[in-house]
Amino acid sequence: MIVDRARVAAALPGYDLGGPLGQGAFGLVLAGRHRGLDRPVAIKILVAGRDGTEAGFAPEARLLAALSHPHVVQVYDYVATDGLHLIVMELLDGGSLTRRRAGMPPEDACAVGLAVAAALAYAHGRHVLHRDIKADNILFDATGLLKVVDFGIAKIVEGSDTTASKIIGTPKCMAPEQIAEGRLSPATDLYALGVLLYELLSGAPPFDPQLPLPVLWQHHLHTIPARPSGVPTLIADVVLHALAKNPADRPPSTHAFALDLAHAAAGAFGPGWITRTGIGLRLDDDIRTAGDQPSTAPRAPAPPGTRTDTSPGRPDVPVPVPIDRDLYPTAIRDVGRSWPPPPAPDGPAPSEHGAPASSSRRRSRRIRTTALVVSAAAVAVLLAIAVTAFRGKDSPAFSVRASPVPQPLGSPLTSHTSWVESIAFAPDGHTLASANGDGTIRLWDVSDRSAPRTLGAPLTGHTDRVRSVAFSPDGRTLASASHDHTVRLWDVSDRSAPHPLGTPLTGHTDWVGSVTFAPDGRTLASASGDGTIRLWDVSNRSTPHLLGVPLTGHTSWVVSVAFTRDGRTLASASDDHTIRLWDVSDRTAPRPLGVPLTGHTGWVWSVAFTPDGRTLASAGGDRTVRLWDVSDRTAPRPLGVPLTGHTNGVRSVAFTADGRTLASSSDEAIRLWDMG
Repeated sequence: MIVDRARVAAALPGYDLGGPLGQGAFGLVLAGRHRGLDRPVAIKILVAGRDGTEAGFAPEARLLAALSHPHVVQVYDYVATDGLHLIVMELLDGGSLTRRRAGMPPEDACAVGLAVAAALAYAHGRHVLHRDIKADNILFDATGLLKVVDFGIAKIVEGSDTTASKIIGTPKCMAPEQIAEGRLSPATDLYALGVLLYELLSGAPPFDPQLPLPVLWQHHLHTIPARPSGVPTLIADVVLHALAKNPADRPPSTHAFALDLAHAAAGAFGPGWITRTGIGLRLDDDIRTAGDQPSTAPRAPAPPGTRTDTSPGRPDVPVPVPIDRDLYPTAIRDVGRSWPPPPAPDGPAPSEHGAPASSSRRRSRRIRTTALVVSAAAVAVLLAIAVTAFRGKDSPAFSVRASPVPQPLGSPLTSHTSWVESIAFAPDGHTLASANGDGTIRLWDVSDRSAPRTLGAPLTGHTDRVRSVAFSPDGRTLASASHDHTVRLWDVSDRSAPHPLGTPLTGHTDWVGSVTFAPDGRTLASASGDGTIRLWDVSNRSTPHLLGVPLTGHTSWVVSVAFTRDGRTLASASDDHTIRLWDVSDRTAPRPLGVPLTGHTGWVWSVAFTPDGRTLASAGGDRTVRLWDVSDRTAPRPLGVPLTGHTNGVRSVAFTADGRTLASSSDEAIRLWDMG
């Protein structure tokens, strides 16, 4: 942002201007000093809205200036002149939470939560929403007192409407209703506070901010966060309660949240924990009292759809569920129209101390299996919808909103001269790769789902059928595995002119049936009929090479491999009726974890991890799907009873991006299972 300092000085004649303090999404902050009072200040220069109008700025600024709370930055003045919008506020020179959070003790993290909650409760009571709670917007004064800054700035820029007319906020902290451009409320700020606390306590946010933005948004919309690692159960429950997807399922107010957090911290750290922290706090009496009462520490109620057990990674036994069109929204904007439901015309709007009455009406799910009588290979297409459907209104590979049974889009993709063995979507959802029994691979442009078309000529080079294809996480490389005992890499950055990269990867002594990239895209795993798994360093695509020695232990063909999202564990499935887990955190020295997982009485065709990596699903030739608790990699165990219903061997399993639905396929049908 380029600022004409002369214009700013003219607009603020009583101030001396200093250097820049920082720059954010909504403007630039300069240091300054009021000459008459000799008071240091910070001057925020706002970026005007798109229409350039100033209507609405002054009323909002007056509202902000009226905020007076120990944990809220004090606004001294607002000036709007000659196209400039300036807010003058107290200068906080004690640094930001971003700088202080490294190594912060959990007691201090909870104290931060109480201070921010106090600031939010005060502002919400005056109908002010923050909309961008994050570590960068939490500063400290010279005495160490915490202050929340940038209150209402997003609202000033947008205007006074409490429905998001556009997506504004920090992606890793945004509530589902912000992403869906739905109705905003105090619960929106509470969700962001939950994200902040989750990161302060566990060292990482609920969802990886390095994910592609659409994928990150999909997680905020649909994925239940894993329990924060190393966080006391009572505190974790309170944090997860704030992260409920539906605003009505979060605590009824930020004050209620603070009470729960204070009680939980007292249970975890003992009475008097508040006075032992290094955070300056100005709290209401009832919050301080709660912080000294571990005996009455309540456990925050679990919102619908969360896992209610206290053992990490141990979901309830899943039950089959009919296809639900809400699992496959056609676009984020569609989600905004369908959820959260708007209040009735004469009903109350959400407030700091209440939620819409309509929130109590829940959509019940029938407990039964739904079988889709389509080709088994289509399981990859259906599950890819969960990741790619929200990218555009025309994205779904099947039309699922108008009918409980998916309807085909366009005509079949026909160019192969033999059976199709494997299909994979590129991460952007616009390209599909298919592997053929005739030894070729084809790329398809599916950006218009109703009129897919081939891209370029078939990829040739394999001398036998191609069994598996997989895209790298960045979508620029395709790997293929073949009956000719080789793996090949292809540069597909130009979809219309793909070409081979380097020479074939050799070493397997039998067919290669499965390939998969590690999440970082630098390692490739391959599984073979020779009973081994191999890891390949593909960081340099033109000169890939073998990592370490082959992984051995299976006594027959290995037909499937899958990485956990963190890339530290690999699962393999085999014709020997077993599944094995491997520690691949050191790629050059992978090692088996625990004993083989046994239970299937036939081939194990496919394995897949939930997004949080704590549950593994396996598909067997014995017509069953099994679930395994792998939260302790060295001691995995079965979860519940086998899932039955298929009348033939189950060939493939895959989870949706939120981990709440499992799909399984056999020769006659695809079945969907509710993971709870």
